[in-house]
Amino acid sequence: MFILMMECLFDEELCGDKVQRLIPGELKEELSVLDEELKKAVFTRINLVKNPLIEMISSGGKRLRPALLLICARFGQYDFEKVKPLAAAVELIHTATLVHDDIIDDSPLRRGVPSLQARLGKDVAVFAGDFIFCRVFELLTSLDRFDILHRTSRVMYKICEGEIKQREDLFNTEISFKNYLYRIRRKTALLFGLSCELGATITGAPAKTVRALYQYGIRMGTSFQLTDDLLDITGDEKKLGKPSGADIREGVITLPAIIALKTSPEKEELRHILQKKNRTTDEIQKALYIVRNSGGVEYTRNLAEIYVKKAIGSLKDLPDIPMKKVLINMSEYIVKRLL
Repeated sequence: MFILMMECLFDEELCGDKVQRLIPGELKEELSVLDEELKKAVFTRINLVKNPLIEMISSGGKRLRPALLLICARFGQYDFEKVKPLAAAVELIHTATLVHDDIIDDSPLRRGVPSLQARLGKDVAVFAGDFIFCRVFELLTSLDRFDILHRTSRVMYKICEGEIKQREDLFNTEISFKNYLYRIRRKTALLFGLSCELGATITGAPAKTVRALYQYGIRMGTSFQLTDDLLDITGDEKKLGKPSGADIREGVITLPAIIALKTSPEKEELRHILQKKNRTTDEIQKALYIVRNSGGVEYTRNLAEIYVKKAIGSLKDLPDIPMKKVLINMSEYIVKRLL
């Protein structure tokens, strides 16, 4: 029997696994099964990458995207075995992008364990990321649904556009609010939207429901990225599991800094620091101080809350099934990470 009651237990830590406190028992069991499917999906007999890939998948993560897909699939004729390959596919898309992100950023860790590029070198890690993408298409073709394959392919190239746009905008202190939203929509929000859309599509939910769930995912994903960008400025390093100011260190200009560059009395000093390719630790700390004490923090927090409200508003005409409440609680969790 499906568990109707939601657990609304928020831990002080920002560990990704804590998001699973927001989902009912049956869905937790499905995500556990999905973990095993993900390990199978990345299995290879090539010893060089076999264990590193399994360990990366096993190291956890929020599993937000497959959770959203499984939730939204319940607005149609739900069949876990039918939905499972899609849930695995969206998580693998996310994983592959993380592998490539770590290569670009030269990140030593991912989810608390050495990143693939740190363990294997950048060249092998590139092929490992490509291997994961290939497994995604194998899962998708097994469904024999050209519409889903086509839709996923379109979103994947737009995600790549978002990543490329972020590289193009590095150290660019003239980036506009519009370009920032363009970037985070492609970089993050589209995969949230796709997860919701595909879950509802594969189980035959009405077209109106599919559209509403897609909009929910886009808005939730936008709020998620806004919150992540804000936490990089204001978050506790122990809770984040990484030093704050990583975006500034890498030259990524996010919304708190964009607003600070317009409103802070020290905006010219901030501009000078953000434009530098090589910054000292003191300069990074100074930039963080300026951004934290500008209107950018409050502006970004308010915008994240607005997108959560918009996400919840997307659900207003959907059937009042238990999973509708789960979606509301998950979207509210995003801004609670800021508290």
